[in-house]
Amino acid sequence: MVPAFLYFPSIMIDMKRSHGWIIRSWWYALMVVGIGCGGPSGPQETPALPAQSHPVTTVADHAPPTPDTLGATAAFPAASAHAGATLTHAIIEAPNGTFGYDVFSDGKLFLHQTNLPGQPGVEGCKTREDVEKLAAFVITKIKKGEMPPTVTTEELKTLGIVH
Repeated sequence: MVPAFLYFPSIMIDMKRSHGWIIRSWWYALMVVGIGCGGPSGPQETPALPAQSHPVTTVADHAPPTPDTLGATAAFPAASAHAGATLTHAIIEAPNGTFGYDVFSDGKLFLHQTNLPGQPGVEGCKTREDVEKLAAFVITKIKKGEMPPTVTTEELKTLGIVH
């Protein structure tokens, strides 16, 4: 049988006045033991995992790095990679009620921009008109072969997006 004060802390308040820290220490210790031992006893079965429809690979399945791959870094596509591609854009929502854009190359997502390039913070353009100008400007840079298509603060000022 478990003493009532373990389940009713209001009774504990009256006991604290007369017995102080001893009762509190025992109450906390019994609660920890009670919680720790409160689960079902005996061996537990682990549910079976669903069958894998694809082979599982491990680290051992992959080739170790070679001297050629150790210094490899990510790189932007070549400037001419999208010269003949059809470039389009879509306006997207950005944080705090602002707007960003996606640029697609032959229908595939190429660039995802939710914030103003080169500016601090996470917000995008304040109006749809501003983001339309910015997306068209970036597409022009890509078509000219500028990779990555960086946008400076001066260019944002020229476009009338920042002041």
